[in-house]
Amino acid sequence: MAVYPDSPAGFPRHLQAGAMRRRFWGVFNCLCAGAFGALAAASAKLAFGSQANVVFCTLGIIVMATTNSLMWTFFSRGLSFSMSSAIASVTVTFSNILSSAFLGFVLYGECQEVLWWGGAFLILCGLILIHRNLSPPRKALPHKQQ
Repeated sequence: MAVYPDSPAGFPRHLQAGAMRRRFWGVFNCLCAGAFGALAAASAKLAFGSQANVVFCTLGIIVMATTNSLMWTFFSRGLSFSMSSAIASVTVTFSNILSSAFLGFVLYGECQEVLWWGGAFLILCGLILIHRNLSPPRKALPHKQQ
C-alpha cells in the first residue's frame, strides 16, 4: 500500500517557473475564451434582435463568427496548457458568466439578482478549490484473479 505525504510534492526548482508560466497561460487563455464566448452571444442578440436591419444583421453575423472562432481557439489553447480539462472548462464557464453579466449591463442595462451572484460566487469557490495544488494521483490497486 502506498503512503502519500501530507503536502503535495513540489516541482524541482528548475521546473517551477515553467510550470507557473504554463498555469498562467492556461488560465489566461480560458478567461479570454469565456469573454469571446460572451461577445459572440451578445453580437448574435444584436444581429437577430427585433429592430435589426440588414446592415446590423450582416455585421452581427460576421462578429459572431469571428468571436466564436476566437473563443474555440483560446479554449483549445487553454486546454493544452491546463492540468485537466475540468479546470479549463470551469474557468471558461466562470469567465463567460462574468463577461455576460458585464455585457448585459453595458449593452442592455440588465442587472442580475442576488441569487445569480450567489451562484457565480459558488462557481468561484469551486474554481479556487480546483486551482489549488493537486495531490499526486493514487496508483490503481491490482485486481484479484479468482
